[in-house]
Amino acid sequence: MVHVEVTNQDVRDLSAEVKNLPGAIFGGSGPLLRPFLPKLEELLPPEKRGRGDNYVSSTLKAHVEAVEADEEHIKVESEGRSVEITRAELAVILEEKFPTFEHQNLNLPGLLFLQSGPVLQACTLTRLARDHGVRVPGGRRTLQYVFHTTVVSVGADREKVRIEFDLGRLPRLSGSCE
Repeated sequence: MVHVEVTNQDVRDLSAEVKNLPGAIFGGSGPLLRPFLPKLEELLPPEKRGRGDNYVSSTLKAHVEAVEADEEHIKVESEGRSVEITRAELAVILEEKFPTFEHQNLNLPGLLFLQSGPVLQACTLTRLARDHGVRVPGGRRTLQYVFHTTVVSVGADREKVRIEFDLGRLPRLSGSCE
């Protein structure tokens, strides 16, 4: 297992700006959280509620103060409120939509990290290479596979986003040197 910590300085090093580091986890357009937007809307200030899923999705990133995700749950906090999404809840939704999908292989923190925006993902790749000598080949599908497969936990607060990887989950190439 290896981990990286992405800070605001890492974001600035890429000539980018993120106003709310834990909110960067919700900066992408992945569909994982769409069924939970009504639940996540509880994190918004009362005057910003009731405007629909698209508004919640785009506004959430500005209001998230902390995120914790592991194999069993995702916990999102804002202004003293928290919302928890469990693996079991997600499995029920997926079972309805994709009854033949093997839900026991669901990697909740990997799916959450796929929700993150491109800046956070680029910073993570830079830190993986710099801190651990791990280079991930380019290509959106390759990145999606690597992140979904290997991210085992995500934690975020105002200071940093910490992503833990289990690189042993990646398949080994035949004939490769260990």
